[in-house]
Amino acid sequence: MSAVDAPPGVAFAGTAAGEFVARPRSRRLARIVFFYVFALGILTWSLSQRHMYLPGIEVLLAAPVLFIGIGILGYAVRTARLRVDVDGVRWGWGFYGFRMSNDRITATLVYDDAIAFKSRRGSTWYVAARDWYRFDGVARALRKADMPFQRNRGKAPLRARLQSFGIALDLLLVADAFGATFALAVAFAL
Repeated sequence: MSAVDAPPGVAFAGTAAGEFVARPRSRRLARIVFFYVFALGILTWSLSQRHMYLPGIEVLLAAPVLFIGIGILGYAVRTARLRVDVDGVRWGWGFYGFRMSNDRITATLVYDDAIAFKSRRGSTWYVAARDWYRFDGVARALRKADMPFQRNRGKAPLRARLQSFGIALDLLLVADAFGATFALAVAFAL
């Protein structure tokens, strides 16, 4: 007797040597902004529906969709996890993610503020300290997973720091909240 509990070809990763989440403040900001723009978006949309005859009202009908979409994106990125195991590195959620397997990694460079995973094909993944809570544990997780890495003292190169999404995403979420507030104010003024 046999039982199949997964589709063929699905590779299960081993036990995680380390699993990391976004910084608590950034996760909290993403959650608050998502619920805030969702509530304001519903209000804006319902207020705009009463004035369908006005020219340009389609902007107020589309704006909540845009702001809610940005809120969903920010919340999704901040709830993703970075997982290090014997099979490689994975970024994503339980149901979906992106993996760079060990056989694809040519070099792992550990800097003071980032880690670079160089790939045989595709681009280099940079994991920045400002994006991940308890970032110092990533190097320990690499060691625990028996992944070879090279320690480089000092800051990561500029291209690695530019790929850090932390500050830009937080600023985008704050701008998203201001935009949703402005759209609601315009809808109230109609």
